[in-house]
Amino acid sequence: GEDDDPQPWRIVAVERLSSVDGLHRLHLRTDQQFNAQDLSIRSIDFEIRLPAGQVFTADTIDGATALVLIGDGTMRFSPAPREERGQVRIFAGSESLDAPFTTAMIRMSPFDFKSMVADTMLVPAANVDTRLLRRAQQVFDAEIGKSFSLDLSDLSRDTWSLLPQPGDFVAEVRTRRYETLTYARSTTEPEDVSLFQRSRKRNISVYASEQKLAERGRFYNEDDLVDYDILDYEVDSTFTPAREWLDGRTRLKLRVRAFAMPAVTLKLNEALTVNSVTSDEFGRLLFLRVKNQSSIVINLPGPVPQGTELTLHLTYQGRVPRQGINDDTVAPSADQQGTGRQREFEEEMPLIQPEANWLFSSRAQWYPQGNVTDFATATLRITVPSEFTVVGSGVQAMDSPLVVDALPNGTGGRALFTFVAAQPVRYLSMVVSRMNRADAATVALDIVPPQTPVVSTNGKPAAGKATTPLVPPVGSRNTLPVTVDANRRQEGRGRDSMETIAEIVRLYASLVGDVPYDALNVAMIEDDLPGGHAPGYMAVINNPLPTSPFTWKNDPAAFPNFPEFFLAHELAHQWFGQAVGWKNYHEQWLSEGLSQYLAALYARERRGDSAFRDLLRQFRRFSHDSTEEGPISLGYRLGHIRNESRVFRALVYNKGAAVLHMLRRFVGDDAFFAGLRRYYRENRFKKAGTSDLQQAIEAESGQDLERFFERWVFDNGIPRVRYSTSRTGDDVVVRLDQGPEIYDIPVTVTIQRGDGTVLEEVLRLTEPTLEARISVPGPIRAIELNQDYGSLAIFERSR
Repeated sequence: GEDDDPQPWRIVAVERLSSVDGLHRLHLRTDQQFNAQDLSIRSIDFEIRLPAGQVFTADTIDGATALVLIGDGTMRFSPAPREERGQVRIFAGSESLDAPFTTAMIRMSPFDFKSMVADTMLVPAANVDTRLLRRAQQVFDAEIGKSFSLDLSDLSRDTWSLLPQPGDFVAEVRTRRYETLTYARSTTEPEDVSLFQRSRKRNISVYASEQKLAERGRFYNEDDLVDYDILDYEVDSTFTPAREWLDGRTRLKLRVRAFAMPAVTLKLNEALTVNSVTSDEFGRLLFLRVKNQSSIVINLPGPVPQGTELTLHLTYQGRVPRQGINDDTVAPSADQQGTGRQREFEEEMPLIQPEANWLFSSRAQWYPQGNVTDFATATLRITVPSEFTVVGSGVQAMDSPLVVDALPNGTGGRALFTFVAAQPVRYLSMVVSRMNRADAATVALDIVPPQTPVVSTNGKPAAGKATTPLVPPVGSRNTLPVTVDANRRQEGRGRDSMETIAEIVRLYASLVGDVPYDALNVAMIEDDLPGGHAPGYMAVINNPLPTSPFTWKNDPAAFPNFPEFFLAHELAHQWFGQAVGWKNYHEQWLSEGLSQYLAALYARERRGDSAFRDLLRQFRRFSHDSTEEGPISLGYRLGHIRNESRVFRALVYNKGAAVLHMLRRFVGDDAFFAGLRRYYRENRFKKAGTSDLQQAIEAESGQDLERFFERWVFDNGIPRVRYSTSRTGDDVVVRLDQGPEIYDIPVTVTIQRGDGTVLEEVLRLTEPTLEARISVPGPIRAIELNQDYGSLAIFERSR
């Protein structure tokens, strides 16, 4: 401009990068108060009643979207599904929850307001009571940010909200007995009804309504609900253990699955600050944080059509709390869990502390990832101080670690570890600690490739010889490189474990007919409690020191007579849980139950039938002790309400393994293991569910297993079987009676002959009554049922 121009610069062009629609800055109305007259608002299996009281609203141009209720009211929640009524009973003592309240806030779509709230229920008050208004404002300010809220703190100090979609509904109810309970109906979720206790972060009930079931059917795959498929990751992170500080850069490549995708939602730990988001296609992008959800919403310039591939780049930093090994760790004895007792143990802690380690896996959300686990290839580059070692998801590069920034004398500096996951993994993990290489070996396998045509991961027949598939066909590997890194005090254990690892891998590979990943990295670290974690390509094993103050002998996952059990369980996850994922949390038992059962099979291989029978007995005992908590199909929610992780392990781990053993006894060894191989082969690097296992076993056995799975997986009953035995000539006659519900039960009859030999016969009980004859010439000493603990049924001899 001219020298005398008062404006030194002007905007000459504007390009819109992205936009956010539907944002509202909500305020409680200060000029309007309503008197409630028999106010009743209903949603699915839920009702909130306020016979008399006061109501304040927050409105949009389309109508009210938030209501604050003040007065003596009641809420009632009565879920329809039987298993959910059982969870409410655990929480509240009865199958319906009735709770008085004094204040509540409700969010709904303005378009639903008139249909849900009759005009006669809200009568305008003559004047606004300022005292009540202040109280309502306090409730509004405390609750408005908990749902439908975006974090725009970089742009505005106000609270900004999205409007609930028609059909969506949230009630934050401050009850007298249970503190704040949150009821939600979310039409976009596969399980659209939930009840949540905020103070303890407990999901009391989560399920699909009848309307939702009619839309999607009984079973669902969480992958069907996402807008995009992640294809590949490049994660570059620098981690400083002294500060627990993470600096990260991630490039992720994705393909749009939705018809048109206006935004990308990713999971990223809310402790991490996002510095920038760009894409190769659109450049710099606007991103927003979702409050209280560790989510980031990346707005695109416009809806991106189905099939489009995008490459996103994110940079971020922050202090990320380390992730504990929760599910696969035993719990201390009950007398060591109380706050006072815990403090006493801490005061008595010995001078020897476990070597510090930092595990970052799926729950830590330490890198940007999808809303659900998503099979993708990846490259990890992790930089740490040179005295630390990293074990990560993938094959460690030949030149890894690469030491950089070292001092002239060779000390100090940093080490760059690189891992490449050429086979798809569900999520990425790493563990950082002071470790040394304890051992390394190449394990020879005995795998017979399947005779059926090989199917690639996209479900199409594999290409001919002219094409080299990125993922090796099932059964094509006959060796597996294995490395063991260990804390200094665990190096001897690490070296000794190599032979055990080789035995385990050989057994599982022979049973399944494949090893899914190019390498296996095992980290032997220290902790106060035993346990493990097993992402793709790697396994982390907790080894308690002799000075650990805890005991865990009564935990469902503790097997003192089989110290290799944790290792055997974790290695099984390479096949089930990783290479074959679960479609949703209801199918968690397929991962944990199969891993538990394979570990039991290794116990028999290593320590004989007696050890195997002892494990089955423990599976059975803990299954019976916890069966009232619900069916194994509830997954992580078993024991969740009371924070009893033992219940989860008793049922998802042990009962899951016991059900698999019953299935094997019911269909026979050949059909069971052929079905297991089919299940793996058809679902490798995909997610599978109970119905997929059922179909695979049915295909190999020729049997209808609908009732078997319905009773043992989706119900929590334990049948009682009355039996009698008699002798007619050379025949042993066994009569079995069950009812009123009919289960499919394999029943092992053990007959001790007079010469000391033992005969075992498996009967298939599928009707109310079964009478079977077993030919046993000669004298008989005893006839017993279920002496192998192979059935979960309770057997009672008829008098």
